Order: sequence, then C-alpha cells, then structure tokens
Amino acid sequence: MATTLLTPIHQLVEIPLAQLPTATAWARLSPHWPIPADRDLPGQWDAKVRFFQYLAKAWGAISDDSYRALCGDLRLFFDWCRARDLPVLPATPETISAFLVDQAEIKAKSTVRRYLATIAKAHKIAGLENPVLHEDVTLSFERLYRDDTSEPDQSEGLRWEQLKVALSNLGEGPRSVRDNALMRVMYDCLLRASEVRRLTLEGLSQDKNGYRLRVVRAKKRSKAQQGVIKYKYVHETTAAAIEAWCELAGITAGSLFRGVANSGQVLEEPLSTKGVNRAVQRIAKAADMDPRDYSGHACRIGACQDMLAAGIDIGRVMLAGDWERPEMPAYYGRRLSQDQSGIAELSRLQQR
Repeated sequence: MATTLLTPIHQLVEIPLAQLPTATAWARLSPHWPIPADRDLPGQWDAKVRFFQYLAKAWGAISDDSYRALCGDLRLFFDWCRARDLPVLPATPETISAFLVDQAEIKAKSTVRRYLATIAKAHKIAGLENPVLHEDVTLSFERLYRDDTSEPDQSEGLRWEQLKVALSNLGEGPRSVRDNALMRVMYDCLLRASEVRRLTLEGLSQDKNGYRLRVVRAKKRSKAQQGVIKYKYVHETTAAAIEAWCELAGITAGSLFRGVANSGQVLEEPLSTKGVNRAVQRIAKAADMDPRDYSGHACRIGACQDMLAAGIDIGRVMLAGDWERPEMPAYYGRRLSQDQSGIAELSRLQQR
C-alpha cells in the first residue's frame, strides 16, 4: 500500500503550515493521514480528509487532555484496523465488534465504552453513519460485559481531616511551602489538575466577604452558561498560604503555581498536570495513605465528599464544583461511611 500523501497535509486540511498542530498526539496519527490508496475504498478519502481537517483545527480549541485522549484512542483503533487491512472511516459494524472482542480481553468495561464513544465521534465528524449504534455492536458489548460488576477506576478523595494531617507534616522547603498552598487552593476551589496552570497571582482578590480566586475551568459548561471563568471562595488560611508561597518563590505576577527543581530553585513555567499529580501523591503519602490511589482530582473529590457528609444540599455542592447535573457528586459520595447516609440520618431523627 502506498504511504505517500497525495498533497501536503496542511494543504489537504486547508490551514497554513505554521498553524498545524505541533502536539505529539497529532504527529503519531500521521501514518493514517489520507493517502492515494484511500481513493480505492468507497467514501474513505473524503471521510478521512474531513476528519483530519477537524483534528487539525481542534488543536488549541479543546483542552490538551481531551485532544490527547481523542488522538490516542483513535490511533489504537486505526492501528488495529491497519494491521488487519480493514477500513477505518467508515468502519463496519463487524469490524467494531471484532475490535471489542479483542480489547475486552485486556481492557476494562469503562475503557472499551470510551473507545466506542471516540469511534462514534470520529464517524460523526467525518459525516458518516455511526456504526457504533448498529445492533451487532450493541449486542457484542453487552455480551462481553454482561457479568461485569466492576466499577470504573476512580481516584480516592483527599478529605480535610487527611489533608490536615499531611499538611502538618510538611517541611519548610520551597516544594513543601508550594504544596501546602496548592492543596488548600485545590480543596477550596474543587480544582481539576489541569486547571492549576491557569491560576495567576492577579486572580487573587479580597473584598468585604473574604478572598476570591479567579479560576478558568478546564471543562466548559453548556452553551446556556455564561463562560468558564469563575471566582471561587478561598479561606483566609488558604490566602495566607498563597502569600507565604509567593513571598518565598519571589512571585510578584503571573502563574501562581510553578515547578520546583530538586535543588529548590523555583522555575518560571506553570506547574504541569503531572507535577500536580505528583504533589497530590506526596500529600497522600504524608497522610499515611497509598499514593497510588490518588490523582489530581483527589482534592476535588474530597471536598465534595466533605460537603455531602456535612449535610450541605446537593444544589450548593453542584455550584461549588460547577456540575450541571447531580450524578457526578452523587457518584463521588457513594463511598461515604454508611452512618453518614440519608437513612442513617433519618434513623437518628426518628430516635430509633
């Protein structure tokens, strides 16, 4: 099969060469860019052109994590199809069913479901009929996971009592001072790891009601909502921790949280998502928890669980975490102690 592009990819997707994605995820899909042989398969050439045109323009328009996930899932499916000389756009229901059977041997139900959603999205973008909705695909998935009762992998929540223990055990070096401020901010604002790099010192303000921090949400809410910039409450002790960190690091403007080298030198670049995850795991370890169970969402989950355990109504919990629907905070709250459940509270009120 020929592997040479019919025309340069930037001309094919009709965007200037300088505006092509530089993301590694885009480059790794290059073996699947439209090639002359695609013209021999009905509909594949036009579909692939439409899809890669979208993917080129989507870079920078959606979050980096979403872009990498989309490209990564499709690369797996495209590679699988190519190894078997099967067309990918459009893919047949038989191809997708076979792909499911292969992946079910090594992947969790939630992961395979995500693959299906990605394949469906790719066909929609390419202007093709969605083969994922075919009855054969639906039945294949249900048959493979009929007896599967496993839950999706989910980070444990870092709750306030755990955070207090961990923060009290931190040292006085730059990384410890930063982690102290970082964990407090992530808990108060229910932050995702990807949202940390957008925080700035200029975003911290104070009025008669207390301190506020400007947060740019990584996930957009519905179009009916007014943008993604929020001003979140932070406790005065959190503001003090921020000030201590900035004074130590010499930060007078710009990115609030930054990397710290092993030498203790504070770097100029914003703290990466991986850096946030490592910080969370250090805190979990300091609280005598298994760090492998915790991710960059741990403070967000923990704050949600603490609010639910305190009896704060679900509407206010959703407002704090910018959730549009109650399913996710309810899901996070499912692991609360049974004596904190609604029926347990009712039993106490009934004095049973």
